[in-house]
Amino acid sequence: MIHVNLALAQRLERASAALGHDAVQAHRGLFPHSEAVALECGSGVAVFLNEESPLTQIRGAGYAEFSLDEVEEFFASRMAPVTLTLTPFAHPALFTNLTHRGYDFGTFENTLIRAITAADITEEDPAILPASDPKEWSELMSEAFFGVATNMGRDLAQTLFALPTSTNLIVPSAAGAQLDIRDALAIFQCDGTIQPARGHGLQNKLIRHRLSLAAQAGCDLATADVTPGSQSQRNYERHGFQVAYTKVTMLKPAF
Repeated sequence: MIHVNLALAQRLERASAALGHDAVQAHRGLFPHSEAVALECGSGVAVFLNEESPLTQIRGAGYAEFSLDEVEEFFASRMAPVTLTLTPFAHPALFTNLTHRGYDFGTFENTLIRAITAADITEEDPAILPASDPKEWSELMSEAFFGVATNMGRDLAQTLFALPTSTNLIVPSAAGAQLDIRDALAIFQCDGTIQPARGHGLQNKLIRHRLSLAAQAGCDLATADVTPGSQSQRNYERHGFQVAYTKVTMLKPAF
């Protein structure tokens, strides 16, 4: 069992903020006419890719002061709502300020963690391959997350595929996932299986595979964000992950 404290939360959220920065750069590289941009806000970063993107949000904030006026103008000038994802370790005054400014509570998300050791190194699973074709991976991920492949889903997946610190994995025509490594922290994300292939243990295979890759890379900790009580959470818990904390999304509409 890992003791969860402020220092650990800050480590996880710094990595999340850095990932947001890299997503902006990756998106601009893929789509040269994009207006994607990032704004520093205290300990975190405000990310704008476009009005629809799930990555358009504030990451890692709440551990240092920042101007809510500035970030609200940042999003309002781009006709986007303000979305902050906050941990229980964020400064209590921030939650008070947000409620006074008309923010609503949105979704909840569990952040899971697990220690990694050399014992996690296993033989490679022949069913899991490195994803070499961003279009193939993006099409699969879009269908897995949204039911059908959409332009927004493809663009989102291509942006994540292009992250420079990530390894993208695929079970052809069935499932995929991503491993992003930052300062010995292994971030497990983009777990997706298309509907016809679900129920065959593919996410479990991808979790085991990434644990092995992370151990080989010298990581000491792995993390993943999941919907509370979901099948994904159960699968991660089967592999020794524990809940570190529950994050809440605070929202302010664009209008």
